[in-house]
Amino acid sequence: MLRRSIITLGTAVARRHALRPPAACIRAFSRPRMITAMRGFASGPGSTDGHEIPKEVLELSADAYHKSSDSFLDSLQEQLEELSDAYPELLPDVELTQGVMTIEVPAVGTYVVNKQPPNKQIWLSSPVSGPNRFDFYKNRWISLRDGQDLLSLLNLELSGVLPEPVTIEA
Repeated sequence: MLRRSIITLGTAVARRHALRPPAACIRAFSRPRMITAMRGFASGPGSTDGHEIPKEVLELSADAYHKSSDSFLDSLQEQLEELSDAYPELLPDVELTQGVMTIEVPAVGTYVVNKQPPNKQIWLSSPVSGPNRFDFYKNRWISLRDGQDLLSLLNLELSGVLPEPVTIEA
């Protein structure tokens, strides 16, 4: 059954592209073009919400991205582990593995903070505010959609769970 489904899918894709010239078929499945489409603004100055993307964000090198994001995640992990030691029942687990951090907060759910190297971003999945992505701009991780600072957002949400205000710093 699975083999038949794969053959059927392959036939449908072949029919869909049968009238296209071969170069168009190849471009339709090229990875760089797909990444550009997903980012929405990787190849030009406009963003998905119509605002212009700062030159500093567009020209961030891969080396600078990795250095900044690794440093940020290491610092974040260290500070969150201190909070976890102080409040083990409220923040029982903080784990960072290969650029993916999980923060277990039983009162609200699990946060995931992870690197996205193709986009040179850090993504946050929050059980409180939902998903967001952050670009390195003016030495901070900032959402270009709503201007929110990643640390400010985490501080605000974690302060609602812990008995004292949280002040995680870069």
